[in-house]
Amino acid sequence: MKTLTPVFVAWLFAVLTFPACKSDNSASVVPTPAGGTEMPAAPKPEMYLYLVKVDNLNLREAPNKDGKVITKFAEGEFVEGKGEVSENKEEINLRDVFYNEPYIKVISTTPEQHTGWAYGGALNAIYAGPRHIAPDLGRLSQLAAFLKTLNVEKLESGKKAIDYVHTNFANASGTLADAAFIMLQNFLFRMEIEGDYYAQTERIAWTETDFMDVWKERFDMNKYPLTKVLAANGFRLEEAEGMIFPVVDWAKLAAFFETKVTTPMKAYILQNVAEQKDNAFDDGGLVIGLDTLAERAVFWETFNKQNPYFVRSHETLESEHWLRMVLINGADNTPAYDYETLVITEAFKKNWAMILQKYPGTKLAKAVKEMSELCAAEGWKRTEKVEKLQQKIAE
Repeated sequence: MKTLTPVFVAWLFAVLTFPACKSDNSASVVPTPAGGTEMPAAPKPEMYLYLVKVDNLNLREAPNKDGKVITKFAEGEFVEGKGEVSENKEEINLRDVFYNEPYIKVISTTPEQHTGWAYGGALNAIYAGPRHIAPDLGRLSQLAAFLKTLNVEKLESGKKAIDYVHTNFANASGTLADAAFIMLQNFLFRMEIEGDYYAQTERIAWTETDFMDVWKERFDMNKYPLTKVLAANGFRLEEAEGMIFPVVDWAKLAAFFETKVTTPMKAYILQNVAEQKDNAFDDGGLVIGLDTLAERAVFWETFNKQNPYFVRSHETLESEHWLRMVLINGADNTPAYDYETLVITEAFKKNWAMILQKYPGTKLAKAVKEMSELCAAEGWKRTEKVEKLQQKIAE
């Protein structure tokens, strides 16, 4: 049974609301293996553009819930920022989802141009870069207004959102296409989280063949009336913990957007499609090779290095860190050491050696080198020193 990809896990807890302060949609860089030509430093974005995702969002004088309210933003409004984020975070419940996010300093795009701090969990970053190539706010405002009319708890809303984007953004390109993709994907993901469509899939009498076909990515979505409707509304099936449930179909999104978006966004989308088709984990254990997991870790590390201000960098940085942690510490059901003897497994030792040889100069190789040298000094056992280093890497 499959579990969620690293990138998807990152979204679920933090990402879609506020990809912290980094994005350069104007860059035209595709990640390449480590050890190549050093990339020039990317310029800091001139502006950040955020979409307000909840109604009556407070704009405060100070970055905390006790700060004086200056004004309120309506759902679907756009606000600007310069990448300023508060050091403190607060846990807030938004639409029955708990967020632990900082505040972002923003300025309203209305004539009053109010400036203050808005809660990051209530904002979706859609652009960061030079002002002269910023996406068309008029067209995006129309999209935001349309999406606001749709009910995320009604499955047909997915097709309505997709059809609107296909009709009105058929000729979009560059940063406008990036922003339209983010807004549509955010909306479908909100449907996935808030729509409770898994309750509908629970009522289907799935066969063992169905489970295997979903697992092998070969399930025919036309097989059942519900799955056919799910596919038409932008969803595919996943299987985990003995359940089959719908998730956003990234391949469907890629089919429309990959020729329109910027090069970094295309690389990001296609990597997510690949990882969704070949999930790495099964009930807390790895179901792909450690070498493949290392490739993914290096992909995200290289991507983040080449695109330090990517609009969803909070998510991609989480993926990089999380994969690096798993490659060093292991997973619950695929530990780096034997639970009984505490001896580091041969599979992890072999993979560490491969990483040091194939990916020199990466952060992954640096962390692996530190861990493997310590383990060698400790007789290749998980001693107290090794455990402390594992905890440090995890943190």
